[in-house]
Amino acid sequence: MRRFLYDTNVFVYALGGSSPYREPCRAIVEHAAAGRLDGEASADLVQEFLHQRMRQVGDRALAVAAARRIPALCRLHDVRGSDLTLALWLFETHERITARDATFAAVALNRGLGAILSADQDFDEVPGLERIDPRDAVRVAELTDTPSG
Repeated sequence: MRRFLYDTNVFVYALGGSSPYREPCRAIVEHAAAGRLDGEASADLVQEFLHQRMRQVGDRALAVAAARRIPALCRLHDVRGSDLTLALWLFETHERITARDATFAAVALNRGLGAILSADQDFDEVPGLERIDPRDAVRVAELTDTPSG
């Protein structure tokens, strides 16, 4: 399996309302739960997911229950000082990227992960980081070693 970093939106879309990303992201989460997908994430992803989920459902207990499932689906990385240094540079030099996404990109790059699974096209401008769109079944299958189709 190929190493990659998850973006929060994969988990948000998987539990969210109607969207072209909902079913592909649900399938990704199912692959992760079955052990066919071995993704990694910044520990900050859980906090961001919790925030987004709370906004969606308005119920603390439901939001926390959903957030607690994420660590079982991926390997979490703490954010280090070197990640913040790189994130600041990425944010400063790439106008479209947000501060949170710059941190995720830095975590990926500093851990030797050349890919991020994300619906967010702003990652496309980060040098050394390949964005894989969750709707791209062929590319997702390459991550899972599972045939697309």
